[in-house]
Amino acid sequence: MKEDICAVVFQPEGKRIEVKRGVTVLEAADSVGMGIEAACGGHQKCGTCKVIGDGNLSEPTQDELRLLSEEEVEQGYRLACAATIQGDVRITVPVESRIGKQKLQIEGIEQSVSLNPAVHKYTVALPKATLADTRTDKERILGAMKEVFGLDLGLEYGVYKQLPWAIREGEWTVSVAVWNRMRILSVEPGAVRHAYGVAVDVGTTKIAVYLLNLRNGEVIGKKAVANPQIKYGDDVVSRISYVMKDDKKLEELQRSVLDAVGQIIKDLCAEARVDAKHIYEIVVVGNTVMQHLLLGVSPKYVGRSPYCAVLGSGDFRASEIGLKVNGNANVSVHTFPIIGGFVGGDHVSAILATKMHESEEMSMLMDIGTNTEIAIGNKEGVISCSCASGPAFEGFHIKHGMHASTGAIERVEINPATFDVRYSTIDGVRARGLCGSGLIDVLAEMLKAGVMDTRGKLNTEIDSDRIRKKEFVVAWERETGIDSDIVITQRDIRELQSAKAAMRAGAGILMNKKGIKEEDIDVFYIAGAFGSYVEPGNARTIGMYPEVGLERVKIVGNAAGAGAKLALISTDERACAEEIAKKVRYVELAAEPDFTRYYMLSHYFPFGDTQRHPEVIRMLEKRGD
Repeated sequence: MKEDICAVVFQPEGKRIEVKRGVTVLEAADSVGMGIEAACGGHQKCGTCKVIGDGNLSEPTQDELRLLSEEEVEQGYRLACAATIQGDVRITVPVESRIGKQKLQIEGIEQSVSLNPAVHKYTVALPKATLADTRTDKERILGAMKEVFGLDLGLEYGVYKQLPWAIREGEWTVSVAVWNRMRILSVEPGAVRHAYGVAVDVGTTKIAVYLLNLRNGEVIGKKAVANPQIKYGDDVVSRISYVMKDDKKLEELQRSVLDAVGQIIKDLCAEARVDAKHIYEIVVVGNTVMQHLLLGVSPKYVGRSPYCAVLGSGDFRASEIGLKVNGNANVSVHTFPIIGGFVGGDHVSAILATKMHESEEMSMLMDIGTNTEIAIGNKEGVISCSCASGPAFEGFHIKHGMHASTGAIERVEINPATFDVRYSTIDGVRARGLCGSGLIDVLAEMLKAGVMDTRGKLNTEIDSDRIRKKEFVVAWERETGIDSDIVITQRDIRELQSAKAAMRAGAGILMNKKGIKEEDIDVFYIAGAFGSYVEPGNARTIGMYPEVGLERVKIVGNAAGAGAKLALISTDERACAEEIAKKVRYVELAAEPDFTRYYMLSHYFPFGDTQRHPEVIRMLEKRGD
């Protein structure tokens, strides 16, 4: 009925839409392409989706009242995920609630390998059909491939449709794309040598795609975008919770990532002037949950003890999983093996890219993200774990935290004499908040300037306008683009302490199992989009990782994407990835008796010890650890 339809206008853009009464503001915004931050996936847990409504919205929920300040409630602020539309309404989306253009890492460590892709292209002349030779087209082409190249091949269903036209259009000479010396993917008329492949890194927050020439291994195009699944939750746990609601939610998450990957491939082909029909294989890496979601397999058991995955590596047809690449339904999709639990294909790929498993040197690899994976070892053996570091360094649960997008403060310096702050923002615009690298800088600078102590407690006795009872002012309101001071609060510090403590504790457990100390680590690889922008000295200052000499630190960028490219152009590297997954020993931190002790000590700035901090011993004894 007409009375159930409400007109909604989003300001300041003036975007208009009509929706059914009862839908949330967030749902309405999503349908009109109005990007609103919703770090928790719209579960009324984070408070990042603040908007202002002029009436005709549902009454505030208890969660809204908990997450919004009294002043914000008085000013008409609501949470877009909670407020439902009850009539015609105008919604103002503040700058701080909008999804900006993210700074996404796509470059990674490069390795030289021998070219040996799974897909090869062959040109073959077929004997013409005659009254004396009435073999089927299938028999003719399979016979020729056997006779000329020694290949016993299978024929994909889609090729049957190509055969009659291709053979006769090419005047009995055709080009054949063969996957893994097993099956024919495509047949084209004449001599066509073009052959391309795609490497995909599906991260929790971003998707990176690389277009490669399979004939020479050259990268001819690359692009990264924010993972559209972010609107369903910033971390894998939120997304697992979302898909557990019903089967349609799983389809929704799968469709969102497949559409994004398909669109990026289309864009890359257009930019490189490549005909998409010449793409024959796609290699995908991602954490365990991301790979499940891309394939449309429920990841709910990954989130339950004993954290078992349903699948590891596999080879699928793009059409089987619903990935639209080109008119050829036979495009092969290869997914990476996993090590265990939350240590997925992206970590296997990162190890492959660094070659730490083949090195004489003792190496540590830390792939920093919402889930941080750590590996330690060399050719004698590698052990690995996953740390639930949480999304704090992505801005989640931080008062003025945000993704690394336009307006985010990414670099900070504090004058220890005056406590004045110098900072820079992404794209050089007015500050909107603090992204991960900025948060690390703030913590390190506050520690060095004495604004907080090694326990993370703010020093409120310092005589400075920037230091208040429970917060430190990083940017004054007159400098920002959000009509308020940008601060870091005592609660923010506690959130960040927990995140960095998980990483440091995981590293400590692995080092203990390997029987090594900081000085024994020859190379320390920092991987991941977030890790690429971190200032290593400041990360070490706050105790995010062990006290490794900075000369041994190597930033390797998107190592997961780099490993995916290696596996795309070399089946030898693909086999190596399988060996890594089998041989790397997975350590489940939750089952480690020393984890609690390491975790508590790791809250200190830097890593604490029981001699300097006897209160830790008392705390652990009280908890029975």
